Amino acid sequence: MKRSLAFGGLVATAGLLAAGLAAPAQAAGDVASTPLANTNLAAQEVAAFWYGEAKANLINATPYGVETKIVAKHVSTGGPSADTKPGVVPAIGDEKKTTSKSKNVNLPKTVGKVFFIGGDGRPHWCTATSVQSGYRNLVATAGHCVYDTESNKATLDKWVFVPGYYQGKTPWGIYVGKQAFTHYDYDVYEDGDRDYAFVTVYNGVLPESVRADRHYESKVFRTRAEAEKELRRLEADKTTGWSDLRIVEVRGGRGNDDHHHGRGDHRGRDNDRGRDYDRGRDNDRGYKVAVSVADFAKLNPNKDLTGNGPWAEGTGADAPVEISKSDYRSDQDSYVSRDGSTLYFRKPVDGKPGDGDGHHGGGKDGDHHGGGKGGWGDGRDLAPSPSPSPVTSESPAADSTPANDQGEDKGKGRERVYKYFKRTFWATKQGVVGYKVVGKKLAIGLKDVGRLGDNVGGQGLAYNQKVGKPVFIFGYPSGSHPDGNYAFTGKTLKWAYGKTFAVQAPEVKGEELLGVKTSFTGEGSIGSSWLLNYQSARRLGYLNGVTIGLADTDKNGRIDTSVSPYFDGETYGVYKSAANLWSGKIV
Repeated sequence: MKRSLAFGGLVATAGLLAAGLAAPAQAAGDVASTPLANTNLAAQEVAAFWYGEAKANLINATPYGVETKIVAKHVSTGGPSADTKPGVVPAIGDEKKTTSKSKNVNLPKTVGKVFFIGGDGRPHWCTATSVQSGYRNLVATAGHCVYDTESNKATLDKWVFVPGYYQGKTPWGIYVGKQAFTHYDYDVYEDGDRDYAFVTVYNGVLPESVRADRHYESKVFRTRAEAEKELRRLEADKTTGWSDLRIVEVRGGRGNDDHHHGRGDHRGRDNDRGRDYDRGRDNDRGYKVAVSVADFAKLNPNKDLTGNGPWAEGTGADAPVEISKSDYRSDQDSYVSRDGSTLYFRKPVDGKPGDGDGHHGGGKDGDHHGGGKGGWGDGRDLAPSPSPSPVTSESPAADSTPANDQGEDKGKGRERVYKYFKRTFWATKQGVVGYKVVGKKLAIGLKDVGRLGDNVGGQGLAYNQKVGKPVFIFGYPSGSHPDGNYAFTGKTLKWAYGKTFAVQAPEVKGEELLGVKTSFTGEGSIGSSWLLNYQSARRLGYLNGVTIGLADTDKNGRIDTSVSPYFDGETYGVYKSAANLWSGKIV
């Protein structure tokens, strides 16, 4: 229902506590929970990813642009309504304290940035804050700074919280996310009224020692498409701190050793002393790669390709493989598979020489295997079986007139029994023979710095509060106003102050939202904490909202409103699901 605005002043903590702490009703299944880094090893690798390469990923991260201006086009009056009695959870260290007004505004230590890999595969950040919890390990932010609404994955990758972050500095360490909690309606329906998240984090870590990043090379892939698939797999791996992953060409040739020395050993090793480094190589003459029958014939003119050579230097034929008559799909003495890679041929069991009919031994011009002009030496007569489609991946489809059941050649008026074979060919190449994924596997020594709440404190939580109360908003606004004016850089923590009012934003299914008049701009302010009854001297208050979008309500080209979900009893239910879960150390 639509609520009337109530403009009240600051209320003492004791008064809020007296308002009632009874747990609100919560529908079963309202909470969605997803693991982030659910093992110590995974968490170590995530932390190493952000600390590696002189913190390049932290420094180069950009504000997260998804859904930033979702409410800018349409914001209207409306209103949230409380679903139970008002309630609060006191801040860490403020359980028995009372509030007091202060004209000075000291910035809270609890606020910082959350970093993650976005749906575009690049590092981004939002604002977030530490909140009270049983194990002092909980972070609150906007739902779309945890759940990947852009590519519809479950969660954003490599999620960490850095309180007090400033230009690569991590004064209280990095806190790797362990498990994310949000409302089911946001996880499934992207309901703007439920665009908030609570994330449990491991103990913080700082770098103790930085070792050289270990070089990594994958096995050699024959096609770039296969290498790209492997690259995507590694980029999606949450358990390893990969860095600088890219695809490089592998080249053969005498004296070219960049792809040898134990890397590219077909086992994905990341050391420099692997053993099977010459697998697939012809000693030092380059890599052996499969070639088509036509290409092999060009390299071996006037050669019988069913025989034993000798072959031209740098080329070779694999030993013929005997196949069943049913796998031989032609009534010709030889044919080439539709993809051109395999020669199929038959030979009479009695071993008699051919008839000079252009099959095996006659040596006439235009024959297939003998000497003479127009043979395979010039690449002609290599058509596959005339039948329309293959039966197996190695052989073409059956000819319309397959060999007779006894393997007989009745064309000359006599019967003959055959054996059937297939073989493939190879050559060493001096050019590109494959592709591999290379990069770095980060190796950084980490030390434990303790629990988040012990280091920076944690804000309380207030829910079902009256609309119209004043709040402080703390965040890292960035970017420009719609008119192009850049008011904030996103590098330093900023604050705003105002009274909440009810708004709606149907564009994001937001029917029960709060607004505050602020000039905060850009993606960086998403996740900013809205603190009710903030005590500047103690830097503590009650989290009563998180910024999920910005609006230019008067259409003058300047952002003038920040928007948050209304924290009600269902918000408290999501919070409670996360607030008493232990995370522990990662080192």
